[in-house]
Amino acid sequence: MKTAFHILTIGMLLFLTRCVTLYKPNVIYSPLLKEKGELITSASLGLSGSGLYNVQAGYAISNHIGVIINGMYHNRNRSSADSSVEKLNIIFGEAGAGYFKPFRIKKNGLFQFYTGGGFGSTTDKINNTNQPNPEVNAKYFNIFIQPGVAFASKNFEVAFDLRANYVHLFNIHTYLFDNFEWWNTDFKFYSDTTINFMNLEPAITIKAGEGKLKGVLQLGAIIPAINSKSYFDVNNSSMFLLPLIKFSVGVNYTFGRK
Repeated sequence: MKTAFHILTIGMLLFLTRCVTLYKPNVIYSPLLKEKGELITSASLGLSGSGLYNVQAGYAISNHIGVIINGMYHNRNRSSADSSVEKLNIIFGEAGAGYFKPFRIKKNGLFQFYTGGGFGSTTDKINNTNQPNPEVNAKYFNIFIQPGVAFASKNFEVAFDLRANYVHLFNIHTYLFDNFEWWNTDFKFYSDTTINFMNLEPAITIKAGEGKLKGVLQLGAIIPAINSKSYFDVNNSSMFLLPLIKFSVGVNYTFGRK
């Protein structure tokens, strides 16, 4: 009876946290490179729909070719009345390259197109002193394409980017997962399972400030386009709809601009 009580308690905790999370999108990086030698860095907090901590950089290797890197770390700790704690950890990195071209007479318009991919790992588990701890972990990679247009002035920049993001999860490992029905609601995770889906992620990025230092605000959406059920299977919290809205804030600093 004691074991059954702990299983039920942990199960209700997981039900309230909307079950397993194995994937979170990163904040979209819109570098807005304009000239050779320019290095633009950014750090952002994902407040909704994306991972929590994001660091990004873009470098223009010529007047039209740029490279970008993104890193993300997401964690979540949620406690229940019986001292059970859900611990989620996701770490992810990606890199890409692309083309950019200023346009209009004063060159305050900008077209940019980037593509690339990345790799991540994730663990979601429950810690409880009186019960073996259920756990699910996985690895994943992504491939993306990201066209965008922007308007840029000295102290204000606004960009619209549309990312098509393919994600493939593999090496899924579970421990005691099948014993917790509230956690394992509609989908069984096994070690030989692979999961893939594609999302469309439109985003508006606003950068404003004096000189080379600017504040950054990004508002976007996550639109599950292919295998949408698989996306919700690994990110159950998105069933509340609000996490399908991406919102982040951060800072941006530019090196090398003339």
